[in-house]
Amino acid sequence: MKRLLAQLALLLTLNVSATALSPYSKVSVLTCNPGPEPYAIFGHSAIRISDSVSGIDVVFNYGTFDFDDPSFYQKFLGGRLIYLLSASAFGDFLPEYQEGGRIVWEQVLKLTTAEKQAIYHRLLDNLKEQNRYYKYDFLYDNCSTRIRDDIQYIRGNSWITPPPAGARSFRQQFGSTYSCNPWTGFGIDVCTGLPADKRPGPNENLFLPKNLFDALQRARIVDTTIVYDFTRPTKGAAIDWTSPLAVCWGLFAISCVILAVEIRLRRRLKVFDMALLTVTGLAGLVMLFLWMMTDHRISRWNLNLLWASPLNLVTLFSPRFKKFHFSFYPIVLGLVAVFMLIAPHFLHPAVFPLVLALLSRTVNRSIRPERAPGDRRIRLSSLTSIFVDADHKEPCSRNEECE
Repeated sequence: MKRLLAQLALLLTLNVSATALSPYSKVSVLTCNPGPEPYAIFGHSAIRISDSVSGIDVVFNYGTFDFDDPSFYQKFLGGRLIYLLSASAFGDFLPEYQEGGRIVWEQVLKLTTAEKQAIYHRLLDNLKEQNRYYKYDFLYDNCSTRIRDDIQYIRGNSWITPPPAGARSFRQQFGSTYSCNPWTGFGIDVCTGLPADKRPGPNENLFLPKNLFDALQRARIVDTTIVYDFTRPTKGAAIDWTSPLAVCWGLFAISCVILAVEIRLRRRLKVFDMALLTVTGLAGLVMLFLWMMTDHRISRWNLNLLWASPLNLVTLFSPRFKKFHFSFYPIVLGLVAVFMLIAPHFLHPAVFPLVLALLSRTVNRSIRPERAPGDRRIRLSSLTSIFVDADHKEPCSRNEECE
């Protein structure tokens, strides 16, 4: 109730003071560093309008969505999630980042009073019920690009300069933010198709909050930069054995051990293969759904479908199709592995050991036929033969006739 009353009071203040900005007012761009939550993995941008004379200190936030919407997950998965512009007091904006131990940078822009007034009126107009909603697009329409458009409204494109030499694709740029939540980043990357491998132009490159921050610094339209550092001391960096890269290399190591055991025992252990094919097949179905059945433009033409094939699920139920599938699937996996060595930036690094694990299992299935159904027992002597030389023979006793 208190929050609702505070929001109503803020909106009333904005309406009353819509034309009351003084020469002492400030327009700032707030850039928040990434957080561990899935929606915060890429950081955040907002605009602050403050005026000590009229008593205004409000943050305009384009990154608001209704998490309590009953159809939230359906809209999110379908790429139809609606975001909206909201306004809140600056004092209510910072605590979330303070609690999360994140850094907030405030860039106070060099603007004339008329320019400040123009951007303030634009924000108030966008805050109206008929204007505040928009369909979120990760690459082309988000909290960062909306602020870019607001600054362009008063300054044109003159402040936008080309990115530094060696510009990278969309995928390469947002891949650098995965450290806060590696598994969410891995999931996003494998569900991302070729549109993310495009190299953005100067205007499109401001899709990330950090890129907008850097562009404003390069354009020299920032008067001062204020840092709100809420980070907490952390221990020294160590290897994360639960990261996608470590886990996938672990899967490859397990596949190699299983292959060695199978060769030694001359039989096949199917449980690992079934689990691997099931997981990759289900992942492929999700990728295919995001490509064909949703509005996510970024999920189209997904190269990950080459290794995460939905056909892997069919092999679990159709022996006839399994033989056909494993005649060409290892070839595809081999080509994907070679492709990643040549152009590693198109796929997530953790995909490489996963492809190797699939390759080792499918090649083994292709070149080694299964044993007869009636010969499935593993004798104790077979298990000990893993550790004992097969050519070694025990010496004959005195009462036995040596061969």
